[in-house]
Amino acid sequence: MAWREAAWDMPLDNWGQGKAWMSRTADGAELRLFARTKTGFCNCFSGIANDDEIDRIGDVDLHGEDFAPVAPGTIASVGELPGRKRLFQTRGGWTGGRYVLSIVAATDCKAVVATIVSREQVPPEAETAAIALLTAEPFRRWAADQ
Repeated sequence: MAWREAAWDMPLDNWGQGKAWMSRTADGAELRLFARTKTGFCNCFSGIANDDEIDRIGDVDLHGEDFAPVAPGTIASVGELPGRKRLFQTRGGWTGGRYVLSIVAATDCKAVVATIVSREQVPPEAETAAIALLTAEPFRRWAADQ
């Protein structure tokens, strides 16, 4: 699965624009990946240690106002950054429903917040490809400058 860079078309907020990519699953379903950094909004001592932290800063609200977790979060990492991931389902009027996999990893009060968005369940290979992209040098360089 290959991601190609796309425009950041999310509303602007306190954390500004991030990076965005698009891809397609083997059966043609569209996937979008959004990632950005947030400084000072995670727990500087324990990072993303529980679901409350991922729910608070995980950017799911950018993809729909009416959202609910599908299941409890699990431990995840982005390279050497420890964190959590959690799958949500959004419901929206004109946008329809979406699945949003939020992955948040942090160290030293700086978090990398990524969301993978799809109208269908997010396949494991999409998560693997997203983590590979987020741990590659170009994104790491960009994130370090934020």
